[in-house]
Amino acid sequence: MDNREYRAAVDRFGDTVFRIALAQTHSHADAEDVMQTVFLKLYTKAPENLAGDQLKYWLIRVTVNECRSFWRNLWHRRVDLRDIGEAEAGAFTEPAFEAKPHEELYQALGCLPEKCRVVVHLFYFEDMSCAEIAAALGIKEPTVRTRLVRARKMLKQQLKEAWEDEQSQPIQSHDGRSPCSC
Repeated sequence: MDNREYRAAVDRFGDTVFRIALAQTHSHADAEDVMQTVFLKLYTKAPENLAGDQLKYWLIRVTVNECRSFWRNLWHRRVDLRDIGEAEAGAFTEPAFEAKPHEELYQALGCLPEKCRVVVHLFYFEDMSCAEIAAALGIKEPTVRTRLVRARKMLKQQLKEAWEDEQSQPIQSHDGRSPCSC
């Protein structure tokens, strides 16, 4: 792959690779590391004659595999950034969303099993069809549909519980008083 083709691939698929990595790693810095590794592999080890969708599918597959390797790393299995402490953890993580409803959705997506999380991300955030996802991940199309159904059920349950918990808490005004008490 020459430099011009490589640059075009990075420009065209960089956002997709980053979003998939971010959905899997839950950290901007780690997603950037995965993205860098994926594009390094593209430059050094890419199969010949990859064009269009084949290149996109290859990049998605390599990104998913790199994210799996990322989580297999001993450091990530033993250390949870929440255990490090507020001051130190702030340097490593960035909030994915500022609005609370989006943050709860992001957390619910993060609680899904990896197989379901990847399929949900590709389907909803990358606008890929079930057939495209199956081709990119090397699985059968009915498997993709099954994973989507399971993920939707899990998300519905998680978000329903979060909504019920939120509804059971008294609503507070800005000054700390309940809005109904005068």
